[in-house]
Amino acid sequence: MLTRDPGEGTEGKRAGGRNLLLIRTGITFVLLASVVSVQIHSPELLLTDGFQLLYFAVLLSYGWLLLRYAAWGSDGLPPYAVFLQAIADVAFISIIVFATGLYESVFSFMFVIVILLGSLERYLRGAVVWALLSSAAYTVLVYLQMREILLPPGFESTSVPFSQFARSAVTHSTAFLLTGVLSGLLGEEIRKGKEKVRDQDDVIQQLESFHKHVIENIPSGLLTIDTQGRVNLVNDTACAILGMTREDTVGKPMGQFLAGIEGWEAGEGRDDSRIPRAEIRFPRTDGTEVFLGFSTSPMKDAEGRSIGRVVIFQDLTPIRQMEERVRIADRLAGVGELAAGLAHEIRNPLASIAGSSQMLRETVASSGESATLLDIIGRESQRLNGLITDFLAYTGPSQRDTMRLDMASLLRDVAEAVRAGEAREKGVAVELAPLDALTVEGDGEQLKQVAWNLVRNAVQAAPPGGKVRIDGFEQIRHGFRYVVAMVVDTGAGIAPGILEKIFNPFFTTKEGGTGLGLSISQRIVHQHKGFIEVRPAPGKGCAFSVFLPAAPRGNGERNAGGNADA
Repeated sequence: MLTRDPGEGTEGKRAGGRNLLLIRTGITFVLLASVVSVQIHSPELLLTDGFQLLYFAVLLSYGWLLLRYAAWGSDGLPPYAVFLQAIADVAFISIIVFATGLYESVFSFMFVIVILLGSLERYLRGAVVWALLSSAAYTVLVYLQMREILLPPGFESTSVPFSQFARSAVTHSTAFLLTGVLSGLLGEEIRKGKEKVRDQDDVIQQLESFHKHVIENIPSGLLTIDTQGRVNLVNDTACAILGMTREDTVGKPMGQFLAGIEGWEAGEGRDDSRIPRAEIRFPRTDGTEVFLGFSTSPMKDAEGRSIGRVVIFQDLTPIRQMEERVRIADRLAGVGELAAGLAHEIRNPLASIAGSSQMLRETVASSGESATLLDIIGRESQRLNGLITDFLAYTGPSQRDTMRLDMASLLRDVAEAVRAGEAREKGVAVELAPLDALTVEGDGEQLKQVAWNLVRNAVQAAPPGGKVRIDGFEQIRHGFRYVVAMVVDTGAGIAPGILEKIFNPFFTTKEGGTGLGLSISQRIVHQHKGFIEVRPAPGKGCAFSVFLPAAPRGNGERNAGGNADA
């Protein structure tokens, strides 16, 4: 339900009271200026009784206005103070009328002015009260003048007969009352109009606030563009998804930061229809890449004219990662059956071949060509056995020994081992960034195998004299806290056409490679509810980043796998 802010009515009353104070001050100032002007031209009138009364009227008016402002400020008056204001107004005009000749005064019209002020003060009731007081004051003053009880300054006697008194009293009283009623009715209409406008303003403000809250709290990114393609509204969710601020987007062409959406829309040529959902890859300013699913629709005014478009989009990256895990799981289901068959059909005969060749080497003095052939049999048997072992590891069981472990310590161990072995032989420097404790939950041996595969691949990709840098840190991604292990090399990088294939089983670009190292690593990371990102390294080379859910710190914190710490 839409309700009015109580402070708004108070502000309206304060403004009305301030205006009435200014009007009364202006009237008093005009009177004072008139008196001073007359006395400048006729100094002999300075000490006359009439001018003394006018000065008294000015003092009375200013004194009351100061008292009113000191007591109630510019706010509306309470009921008892309203009556005092009416008396002060009527007394002010009565003194002026009396000082200027009473019955013969030309200033009796000023009673109409204070009646109008009364209608502004309290609308119909105020106008009637001011009119009744004005009628009573004028009638009493003229009656006292007729009876010569009260004579204006400068008058020694009066020549006002009863008939003239009666006519003047009736005429003025009727005029005052009619003015009060008419101005009061007009004041009531003004009051109702103000209330209606204020109510409409309240509704508009409430609708604007509701509209703003809806836009800012929807879980999708939303932006609107005008007919020139410039963004004129964007919500907080859109800024979070795009990794930008409002200053980066509002007032700028959408093509500067969402060229994929703008180009797709223009290519379809559907400016006057709703464009169905499409997907693009969007590179954020922080170097990460997200998948955006978006739809656009025309935005029209009340007359049906197009004034722009509305673009709604969502971050589909978590969904894409989940779909990738499902595809991998489906692929592994079939590969697992094949692996079991291979283990049975190949490994057992292979063991027999290797054993037979070893027996021949021991029982027969072999030399020359026979020894060479036996060496080939033994070496290729070992290579084939290693291939089958890797393949079984790729399709084997999930985590066997899950515990809380420190990835920083694991990375240090791998770095030291590779630095002392293959990296030293090739002349590649392995740098390890300073690491804080990075706690995860998982199988230590499997995660060490992942780190080992990535670091060895980086060393093999780096040229002699190149560098491999290992780093680890925590990062919030998609609302969850991850531990990130990053391996960066200074090699030639990965061609875009190859990048999408590097995690496929048996795909390799290295001579003598099995093509299972990255496949095994990806499977292990997925089993730990993580993911691997690959992107070009700054300058040259490639960066592999392994994201693993950080171990909960307690207090019911949820990790990326959706579990709370017990």
